[in-house]
Amino acid sequence: YEAVNGTAQGVKVESQQKQNPVRSSKWDSAADGGGGGDDPVARMAALQQQQLLMQQQHQALLMQQQAQAAAAQAAAIAQATTISQQPPANEMALDAPPTPGNKKQRELYIGNLAVGIVHGEMLRELFNAVLGHMVPDPVATPPVLEVKQDPTGRGRFAFIELRTAALALAALQLDKQLDLCGRAMNIGRPKGYVDPPQFAQQNKLSMAQMFAAQLSGGPSNCVLIEGLANVQTMRNEDEKRELYDEVYAEGSRFGSVSGLAIPTAPPHIPPDQPSPVILRYSSVPAAEKCKAAMDGRQFDDNTLKASFVAEPDFYKAYHGDWFPQQ
Repeated sequence: YEAVNGTAQGVKVESQQKQNPVRSSKWDSAADGGGGGDDPVARMAALQQQQLLMQQQHQALLMQQQAQAAAAQAAAIAQATTISQQPPANEMALDAPPTPGNKKQRELYIGNLAVGIVHGEMLRELFNAVLGHMVPDPVATPPVLEVKQDPTGRGRFAFIELRTAALALAALQLDKQLDLCGRAMNIGRPKGYVDPPQFAQQNKLSMAQMFAAQLSGGPSNCVLIEGLANVQTMRNEDEKRELYDEVYAEGSRFGSVSGLAIPTAPPHIPPDQPSPVILRYSSVPAAEKCKAAMDGRQFDDNTLKASFVAEPDFYKAYHGDWFPQQ
C-alpha cells in the first residue's frame, strides 16, 4: 500500500511537472531577468520612479502657487494698511462728523487769555454760544467737543476741538474780534499745522466762491432769505427758536445744511423791518436749489426773497452782527 501510494504519488508529481514545463520555464526566466525589455520588475521600478517625479513636480507647483497667493495677500494687506492710514475724501469734508482722521482740521489754538481768570469751561460756553447756530441742536450736539488749557497751569492759552472743520473755519474768522474778560483772543491753527490736500482744495474752492459772490452776487454756498419774519417777532427768543427749527428742516430738503444764522437786530432797527436768515450749505449746488425754491415763495402770507451771500457775511450774522449792515 505504501509502495503503491508512493509510486502513485511519484507518478502524480511527475505528471504535474510534465504538464507545466513551459510555465515553469517562463517564470524562471522572468525571475532571472532573461525577458529583456519585457522585464516586469524593471517596468515597475520605472513606473515608481515616474510617479515619484510627478509627485515632486506637483509638490513644487503647489508650493509655487502658495507662495504667489501669500505674496498677493501681503500686497493686499500692505495696500489696505496704506489706505487706512489716509482718511477717505468724505472724512475730510468740511461738515464731516468728527473722527481721529480729521481731528487736526477741527482743532484751534486760543491765545492771549487773561492769566488766572479764564478757565476751560468759560471757553467751552463762549464758543458753544457763538457757534451754536451752526449745528442742528446746540444742546444735544454742541460745537465744542473738548478744551485743553495751557499744561503749565498758567492759563495763557488753550486748545479747543470742534465738532466739524466748518466750525473751525468759522471760528478762525473771529481772530482778534472776540473778547473774553476784556482781552481780544488770538484764534489760529496749532503750531506746525498743514492743510491736507483734500482740505486745502476745499478751502481754495470756498475762497474762490466767496470772492465771486462778493464781486458779482453769483452762486455761493450761503443763501440769504428775507421775509420769513420781522424784527419784532425775532426779538422773542421762543419765536426765534421756532423759526430756526422750521427753516432748518425746510432747508435740509435741498441738501446738507452746515449752519443757520439769525442775527440779532440792534435797538435802532424798526420792528416791522424784515429779519434776515442765512442758510449755509455744504455745497454750492445745494444752495442753488434752496435759492430757486425759496425766492418768491409764500411763508405765513409773506413773499420771500432769496439771494446769495458770501461766507464772511454768514459768519458775521451767526456771530450776532446785523445783516444787512445799517
